[in-house]
Amino acid sequence: MATRRYMMILAGAVLLSVILLIPNLDSNKPAATGSSSHDANTGPVTHEQDDEPMESVVVTVSMTSAEFANLEEASQRFMLKYPNIKVLLSNIESKEEAYAAWKQELELGSSSDIMLMDSGWVREFAVMGLLEPVDSVNTASTISDQPVKLLAPLKWNSYLWGLPYDADPAVIVWNKAMLSEQKLAVPPKDWDSFMNLTDHLSAPQEASKPLVYLPSDFSLTAAWLDGWSSSKQRGTGALLLSEESASRLETLAGLTIPSFSLNNRMLGTELEQRQMLASVLPWSEYKALPKSEQDKLVLDKDKLRNIWLGSRSFVVSAASEKTEASFSWIKEMTSVTEQERSYERFGKLPAKNSIYEISGYSGTTAQYPPSWMLPLLNEEPMDEPPAPNWHGEWKRWQALWTLYTSGATNITSFIQSITASPSNEQ
Repeated sequence: MATRRYMMILAGAVLLSVILLIPNLDSNKPAATGSSSHDANTGPVTHEQDDEPMESVVVTVSMTSAEFANLEEASQRFMLKYPNIKVLLSNIESKEEAYAAWKQELELGSSSDIMLMDSGWVREFAVMGLLEPVDSVNTASTISDQPVKLLAPLKWNSYLWGLPYDADPAVIVWNKAMLSEQKLAVPPKDWDSFMNLTDHLSAPQEASKPLVYLPSDFSLTAAWLDGWSSSKQRGTGALLLSEESASRLETLAGLTIPSFSLNNRMLGTELEQRQMLASVLPWSEYKALPKSEQDKLVLDKDKLRNIWLGSRSFVVSAASEKTEASFSWIKEMTSVTEQERSYERFGKLPAKNSIYEISGYSGTTAQYPPSWMLPLLNEEPMDEPPAPNWHGEWKRWQALWTLYTSGATNITSFIQSITASPSNEQ
């Protein structure tokens, strides 16, 4: 009897084991699919963004191939962070070709969602109704950390039409040895002091001796003239078109040779060997100089005025249907981390105040821009942003300046052409 009872218990146990091994056949419950290598104690794997639609954002920029490769790397990091946003990047290295393409495509409503353009062009496209104002999205945290002078050219009609990416202003450098010979520790502060210095350096029979190097890039010459301006106005119209600046440019023509050129990679040595007093170059080129070359130069911090010249900003097409995704990408590209990487590689000034603040107490000059630039980036913004016809006028001025620096015309003809500019009549 006991044996029979034992056999019944054993059979029941076997039957229970079989039942427990049978899969769940309840049609009201979903069957498990796939496989996972994660520990069962960690719970199910979830993908929060799986249900979000994939968006494709088209971005077109104008930059060097090296800068573009850097931007592609940054964009890849963005897509890892936002897997539901696919970014399609393209580059038009020629600024003029980029300008023409963007203008045509924006007018046709078939442009990229995002463009990186010269900050001086932004107002023109905004006035034409082709851009989306950045005020339409929550960009307050981004804007609050950006320099006032880089935001200034992007404002029109009480709106902001772009977000600054970087700047590459022209800086004036002086031959340290020549200043020392004249018992000067710092560059001349005003125009009269500069003229007195040139008188000491030029003998009467050397009236045409070149003392200043003005390159063929017109923006560098404009920065030189602007550095001496006594005008309190820092608007674009004050760059060259005042009588004071025109007169000084004519005087300066006797101290330089238009077709003359220097090797900027060895600028300190070049100025010493050629006994030239001063030159102008973009900040990124100055930063790239070897320390041995920088040590032969004195950087003129007092004459760095229109820092926005040479700056670039991201804009979004008014026809874009991907504004939220577009601004997410722009915010990431202008983040402190990405801007630090870009500055270390290419030397163009970041559009983030906090990076300059960091440089004040840590890091090296190779990693961070100098902290003394921070007040210059945030004081005395221009009274007016560039006029809508800025690009056309600037292009004309550059063409005229190229004629002069090539020796095809004289300085008087150049000044007459510039002062006849429509911008001067506004």
